[in-house]
Amino acid sequence: MSKRGLAARILKNSGVLRALEMTGSKPGILVINHHRVGDASASRFDRDVFSASADAFDMQLKYFKRYFNVVAGEELEDLVSGRTPLRHTHIAVTFDDGYRNDYTTSFPVLKANNCRGTFFLVPEYVGTATIPWWDEIAYLVRNSPKQQITLQTPVPVTISLGGDREQAIRAVLRHYKRPDNHDSERLMNELREQAGCSLPATDRRFITWEEAREMQEAGMQIGSHTQTHGILGQMSAEKQEWELRESRSNIEANIGRPVRSLAYPVGIHGAFTETTEKIADSLGYTMCFSFYGGFNASVHMQPMNLLRMAANRDPLIFRLETALLSRFGRLPF
Repeated sequence: MSKRGLAARILKNSGVLRALEMTGSKPGILVINHHRVGDASASRFDRDVFSASADAFDMQLKYFKRYFNVVAGEELEDLVSGRTPLRHTHIAVTFDDGYRNDYTTSFPVLKANNCRGTFFLVPEYVGTATIPWWDEIAYLVRNSPKQQITLQTPVPVTISLGGDREQAIRAVLRHYKRPDNHDSERLMNELREQAGCSLPATDRRFITWEEAREMQEAGMQIGSHTQTHGILGQMSAEKQEWELRESRSNIEANIGRPVRSLAYPVGIHGAFTETTEKIADSLGYTMCFSFYGGFNASVHMQPMNLLRMAANRDPLIFRLETALLSRFGRLPF
């Protein structure tokens, strides 16, 4: 058992966790991000993008509604901008990429709990069977007959495939996400050659514009996740501006409403820069989201870098992390 899991169990059994949950929360916004909701073990692709089962997601929403206000859209934007004062913790729920099960699984669970979420779409993926780079990396590494692969871009690296393939997948993904990887297609071509296996045919994997419009009419918010899901921190300023401008233009044309929110692809340190934030601000985005954890306190609100975290898959650790962040604004361990 992890230290955090042990702490969660001790605090639950002692009644401290329950006492934390019943005390007043800190003024701020806790943003929980998902990519896919469903059964990770059944996926042939990147299993780490599955953050919860449908039942676990339902549990999360019920927990949030018990202790907090769940917000999205203009209500969230008013809190971020300061037009509405923050007096306690609010929860926002977001989804990146626009996988089809956002519509078939997550959307119905949100509606059943009378909650709204924000879905960040990649126009190039909408309505397609695309296997994006992270899913392709996962499939090729997991199914390669080789015992190791060697990549030269952006720097030489050899990754063993003789042990845990999931760890090998994580290693290749970290290599791909390096800030100095300025030729991602070259890296992918190297991986395809080294892996020695082919991608499978798939059915449609991403939601359609019609489904996005239906979700919007039901109260969900639609935002941009760039035009191609390239890593912005690896791009020139000109290419970044094109990604942000083109994606918003395409989404607005297809959903018929303004788009003011953006989620930076990958969202970790180095995946976007101060230049990215300035470009987003200049183009009129009012809420931009990273993805390296943290709590958005009212006194340190950064509209161009709103912090998001993934909900822990362990229900008890999920409760502990939510309670600590909403009461203290940080995790002590």
